[in-house]
Amino acid sequence: MAVDTFSTAHAVEEAAEAQDAYNLSRDFYDAYKKYALLVQLANAPCEQQDLDVLTAQLKTIAHHVMQLKLFSPNEALDDISTTDLKYMLVPFLLGEVAAASRDMERRGTRLQEALVYWRAFVADCNRLSIGHADDHAVFLHDQEHASHDAAARRDQKIARHKRCQELDAKVNYLFAKKRECSGDEYFWGAGSAFDEEMERNLIMLLLRRAIASVPDNVASAEQELPLLEMMVARGGPGQEARKSTRSIRKPACVRIQDKAELQRLYREMVFQCPHPLATMSIEEAADLEIQEMQELEAARARRQLEERAREADRWWDGDRYGTQEDWEETQKLYKDRDFDEFKDDHPWGSGNKMANIG
Repeated sequence: MAVDTFSTAHAVEEAAEAQDAYNLSRDFYDAYKKYALLVQLANAPCEQQDLDVLTAQLKTIAHHVMQLKLFSPNEALDDISTTDLKYMLVPFLLGEVAAASRDMERRGTRLQEALVYWRAFVADCNRLSIGHADDHAVFLHDQEHASHDAAARRDQKIARHKRCQELDAKVNYLFAKKRECSGDEYFWGAGSAFDEEMERNLIMLLLRRAIASVPDNVASAEQELPLLEMMVARGGPGQEARKSTRSIRKPACVRIQDKAELQRLYREMVFQCPHPLATMSIEEAADLEIQEMQELEAARARRQLEERAREADRWWDGDRYGTQEDWEETQKLYKDRDFDEFKDDHPWGSGNKMANIG
């Protein structure tokens, strides 16, 4: 009997884990499709509200990936299953969506968050040896890279651009093949003519393509941050620069080489609450509602007293008997006369245009 109970409980746990994996895969499918439409393939600026919704969805996915512990710092790339490998793109997608922010008042903060997301993604890929060595060298040797001359940086940028073009061609081919086999290029999973090897190859190409694009994205964000801080210092977009005798604070750039500190920042940003926290307790809210209700009751009682006082002053507080009754009867008489005149001017049925007059 004990063995049967244990087997049943184990089966329930496996079913729950399978359900969680299914929901996670479905949410990632929806999030990646939104990213492709809003950020990657967008021909026009997207709405900030859509970006906020997508950010919350990606943070939820990242939260579940951490809770399920899909990736271990001790495992190699071959140890990661093809089903889980695609979730390594989540930090990169978070960085891309944060960098696409249209809210100029918060764009500086969003770019700082994007830098953390991108560097966390690069750290994971570097640990698993994913991507070209030159792309990782930009982050592993920032000081050495900064001392390169303009010609060397230009050659590296041209080489990255060529790698991106080659990777884009391969990714587009595999997406077209997936669309031909399953009817949806964003449907993750192997099946029919699109086997697991092709699925893993597609994910690896996406990871390499993301790694190749991160250096230029980081450089662009770090160049934009000082401009955004200058804009905020003068009062926002469209405001003229103000003369100030205060020393200008150097813009902060996220340059973290410690992987543990980078992972800590990433976890804090993923696990932060996306909704405003409560500013009062339930008891305080109840006391506030009671106070508001008491104020409404007091105002209602005050209006009733004022109305009774006006009536008493108008009719001499009932000292002159019949005065109010005579006034009401006179008003009723005038109303009846007006109604009689209306009936004389408008006989019964005069407004019926459908009547058979002939």
